[in-house]
Amino acid sequence: MKIDKAASDYTEIKERLNNYRLDDYIEDIEKLGLERTWNIICQYAINSEGVLPGFISIKNYSELYEIGLATQDKLLKKKRGQYYTPDDVASVMSEWLYKCKGTAVCDVACGTGKLILAYLELIGYDKARELISSGNLYLYDCDSVALKVCKTMISIVYGLDIADSIHDILCDFLDKSVVLPADCKVISNPPYAQIDEVQDYWEHTNIILDSKEYYSAFMEKIFRQSASAVVITPFSFMSGTKFYSLRKSMSSFGHGFIVSFDNVPGSIFNGRKHGIFNTNTTNAVRAAITVFNSDSEVVGYQVSPLIRFKNAERKTLLNCKILESLLPNKLQVINEKNTRFEKVQKELVDIFYTWRQESKYKIKDLLSKTETELAINMPNTCRYFTTASSRKLNRTGSITMYFTDQDTYSFVYCVINSSFAYWWWRVYDGGFTYPIGLLMEIPLPYNLLSQDDKKFFKEMFKKLQGEEENCIVKKMNAGAAQENIKFPEKYRKAINKRLLAILGFSIDESVLDQIHANSFLKQHI
Repeated sequence: MKIDKAASDYTEIKERLNNYRLDDYIEDIEKLGLERTWNIICQYAINSEGVLPGFISIKNYSELYEIGLATQDKLLKKKRGQYYTPDDVASVMSEWLYKCKGTAVCDVACGTGKLILAYLELIGYDKARELISSGNLYLYDCDSVALKVCKTMISIVYGLDIADSIHDILCDFLDKSVVLPADCKVISNPPYAQIDEVQDYWEHTNIILDSKEYYSAFMEKIFRQSASAVVITPFSFMSGTKFYSLRKSMSSFGHGFIVSFDNVPGSIFNGRKHGIFNTNTTNAVRAAITVFNSDSEVVGYQVSPLIRFKNAERKTLLNCKILESLLPNKLQVINEKNTRFEKVQKELVDIFYTWRQESKYKIKDLLSKTETELAINMPNTCRYFTTASSRKLNRTGSITMYFTDQDTYSFVYCVINSSFAYWWWRVYDGGFTYPIGLLMEIPLPYNLLSQDDKKFFKEMFKKLQGEEENCIVKKMNAGAAQENIKFPEKYRKAINKRLLAILGFSIDESVLDQIHANSFLKQHI
């Protein structure tokens, strides 16, 4: 792709570009198509040497291009899995990339260049020009128009005289013939879309065949071929069964850390969505940023808890030092015994692993094989807590479990109404619903219970059961009222305190409050 300062067909609308508005842009997309419209805009920007009217200033290019994609073909935008990285996230990723090893710098799935532009701005004008002129800047994308927009913006900001030194590679990144340069570091926001067909010219790895997800295939290739990388993706690879081969391979490539974010109440992808099939103003993707360093001797990853934050806390949260402060020291290595990354708060690491190690039972071990009168009904959607009810709740999604004796019934009922069942879900999932298979695996320290403990749980069960009718809450979903139960917090705290004591921790039960908090600042700053 050669940057050409010669006049082009932009001249026919040059005067209109001087006073360009959104309506004009959409009209041009519909009339001329996305590629020709952006050829005109890029040529105009080059000929104007970056001095542009406000609407088509370089800072607006990424969002303008997203609007253009949605105008031309919103189905294609969805299929490509394109999610544009917000400025503050790009800044954090750039800071981490700056600390990474590698001579060449690559932006894989660069799109219109939000990530690489943030990195170049971070290192400064002189170092950016040095990087470009040395031939060590590489851009990869399958979208020719986005790639041209990206190169145009970089060229205008850092000099048209060195534009030809930029390696802009139009390609299917998964093509075996596409190879990253030696000693490179990579920044990437790969496509979030399912693979409909595995192409013959790809390397048919277990990760591609198992996951059938573009983003995991990109992660594998990036980690195999780079010295280091910073990648933002959905967080589903951290525990989903189909991503096990990716997690295992990551542990063999080197070491690093993973920071994962919830999407309630705030979302990392907080920008407007154009042309997608709903009217939400934020994106529903729960994202994770993975920082990777190749190493044959040190392997494993520090993993943050699933971070929940309010939008007002975003500026404070998105700080490299703050995010790194949330990482436990433990390096998690994925293998046949430890198959999932565990998102555990650093203050709770000892409690979590003691709970898992000392518990000789799981919920599935205590269930009755047939229906009995001792039944627990549990909503399968979680937001800030889990609930066990002795009556069938009026809702569309729930899980029912049956027990044979009052001791195990009361105990499991209390565990589900404690912080522990909810915590287990946050550590290994944290999506929208509670997978029944994960629920069945909850560790139960039933083997550690004394007679006094069993008496406590039976009495607590009676108190909670007596409150069920008074604690019903309803939420509208799909036009129907969904029942749940919200018990007073004092009951959860009482159960937590007892469970902590059973596990050998004589500490304030409020240490578990952070599991339920919707405020990042309240818990960590």
